[in-house]
Amino acid sequence: MRKLTLKKILDYYDFPQIFVADDAMGTSYLCLLFDHDSDGFKYIGVQVSQQRLDTYVKGLLDLRDAYLSPEAENAVFLVTVKKEVITAAKQLQPSEITEDMLPEKDYFFDVDDYIDDDETSIDRYQLDVPSKDKETFSTLISRMGWRVWEIGKSAANVAAVW
Repeated sequence: MRKLTLKKILDYYDFPQIFVADDAMGTSYLCLLFDHDSDGFKYIGVQVSQQRLDTYVKGLLDLRDAYLSPEAENAVFLVTVKKEVITAAKQLQPSEITEDMLPEKDYFFDVDDYIDDDETSIDRYQLDVPSKDKETFSTLISRMGWRVWEIGKSAANVAAVW
């Protein structure tokens, strides 16, 4: 098992649908939600180079192809999120990858929906939240449907994305 750290959410609907996470060695994983229940979330994750990730984000790589034709052997993993901990839980062999884990054919990233953290059109504000109010602030963030990176990295310790 490898512990992963959330790097960027690429698609969000109620909770992260597609995200990028890194392991301790700096390897990036492109993760796609395929199942969730009260115990947690299950994603199919593939190790990707920065170049291949950039190709996907530019809308030039079919997401399905990223999983079916990874850059390296043994690069596809079952990624789980339980209690805000992201883990590459199990390496998946090609025979273990089922159709319900994969996106439909011709699923390309919509470049127009991409929000870059460095984009200057985003207004950024810093909020100093007293310790006693962090739980309330966390609840507000999740109920508003905001993503932590949208309100600034300083809020990362206050609220989880999941």
